[in-house]
Amino acid sequence: MLPPEFTPEGIGLAALIASGTRDGIAILGPDGKLVFWNSAAASITGWSLAEAQKRNLGELVKGPDALVEIREGMWVELRYTQVDSNGQPFLVLMFTDSTLLMSVRNARAQLRSLGLIDDITGLPGRDLALVQLDQAIALARRDKRSVGVLTVKVDRFRQLRDTADAEAVNEVIRQFATRITAFVRGSDVPARVANESFLVILTALTSSNDAVIVAVRLLLVLAEPFDVVGKARSIHCSIGVAEFPRDADDATSLFGAAIAAADRAQLMGGGQFRVASDPRGQTE
Repeated sequence: MLPPEFTPEGIGLAALIASGTRDGIAILGPDGKLVFWNSAAASITGWSLAEAQKRNLGELVKGPDALVEIREGMWVELRYTQVDSNGQPFLVLMFTDSTLLMSVRNARAQLRSLGLIDDITGLPGRDLALVQLDQAIALARRDKRSVGVLTVKVDRFRQLRDTADAEAVNEVIRQFATRITAFVRGSDVPARVANESFLVILTALTSSNDAVIVAVRLLLVLAEPFDVVGKARSIHCSIGVAEFPRDADDATSLFGAAIAAADRAQLMGGGQFRVASDPRGQTE
């Protein structure tokens, strides 16, 4: 609770609101001592009001708003502001539990160090994507459903590299990845599997035609110009479509079928899609 000298009418209402919020809120008086500690703060930190009062919470304020480790393995996203009451300065600390966020960041850092996450796009790399495809197939086999795989290959990628500097090429790839990620469902898995190639795992399909529909729409989305260093660049691509169980019954074979279909689309001029099971355009 707030001390009597900190609870005029307006402050009392603020304290009532603070007591019901999910954000942890701590208020330090002019002498740096803790005068308010809401229930969310106690829940997030595991510290009672008495325990929190024994700690120098002012030491957490060392710069801009940031992630702060309040004890080993316990991270909070800290924000703070100073307010005046009756001419006295009070420091208000607001924080949320960010331990899970830090765990995800650490996990992604480990995956990057192992080469399982693409540095430029932040998407899963080839090996991790195949693991996720294996899992999707296992679930689809259990539920008697289909899994779609789209291999998206940037057309004339070598020409792009020859006509633009490395950072411009990387920016195209980043925007390409962002557009793919924004287009697919949250349950689907986009990945970058080679310099010029992306993979999209379409989980839990309800119709054998769903993957083709996604491929057609994705071609239109990716055909829109990209803004790269203030210049509009049109990047065309080819898409190969494969489905479990129609085209293959394991991740590696399904991935290979989608790549082969995308290669056929490029051989036929690019800017189009081909289906693994479609004999048109297949080479001997």
